[in-house]
Amino acid sequence: MAAEGDDPGRAAWKEFARRQRRFRRGRGLSQERLASLLPYSESAVGHVERLMRKPTGDYTRAVEKALGLDGELMELVPVIQGHTMAPKWFREWPRVEMSAHTIRTWEPMLIPGLLQTEDYATQVFLGEPGVAEAGMRQAVRFRMHRQTVFARPRPPLYSALIDESVLRRPVGGREVMRAQLAKILDVLRPPYVTVRIVPLSAGLTTGCLGAFEVATLLDGGADHAYLESAEEGRVTNRAETVQALIVRWEILSSVAYPLDRSRETIHEVMAGYV
Repeated sequence: MAAEGDDPGRAAWKEFARRQRRFRRGRGLSQERLASLLPYSESAVGHVERLMRKPTGDYTRAVEKALGLDGELMELVPVIQGHTMAPKWFREWPRVEMSAHTIRTWEPMLIPGLLQTEDYATQVFLGEPGVAEAGMRQAVRFRMHRQTVFARPRPPLYSALIDESVLRRPVGGREVMRAQLAKILDVLRPPYVTVRIVPLSAGLTTGCLGAFEVATLLDGGADHAYLESAEEGRVTNRAETVQALIVRWEILSSVAYPLDRSRETIHEVMAGYV
């Protein structure tokens, strides 16, 4: 993992090169032998691995087909190419998601990004003052691409806590909300993906201070956290901050409904969007 503040595109490129090399060698292929399976030269393969040439989408699709992969390299391409359409302070987080073993999320205002439907995400980005349609659509596409993290051979364990008010806020209207809640129910796959609801009856909680996420990494690196506010957010691996957020998440977890009751609540609210 790169240190906090590193360029996320460069860090994703390094990760791409590392993965390509590992998958290539795992199949007993030299750079020359891999190139023979591609419409690209041996030097092109070597240049990608030596960080001399950025991988394109076409190149990546060809390599994945040759190596029998299913998105393990492609998920990195938007970050490498700088197509995130995300603020600078957020761009580190998608790279963290890619390398996460466990992600814990708290969201008091909106459906978490990794669980949003395209229509819901569109409404969220349309709510940004002065947003241009082209920029909004690209931002939505990238948000949908981030969700491919669940299609990894080793997807992260994802545990989301959502305030009940989020379910009842009709973002985009009844049809959009009904489809959005249906998606949440569809992706629930304990223990890999869990969503629990913090009820309104819990009153004022520590979660009212704002949304956040905490990620534990596959490679044993430092835990990372993403904190959100009305104007901006930040990504950090500062141990004291991460630990404080873990404590806050555990407190919220203690007042959240169990999984079955949370599922019932989502069904009940969904039935109202008719």
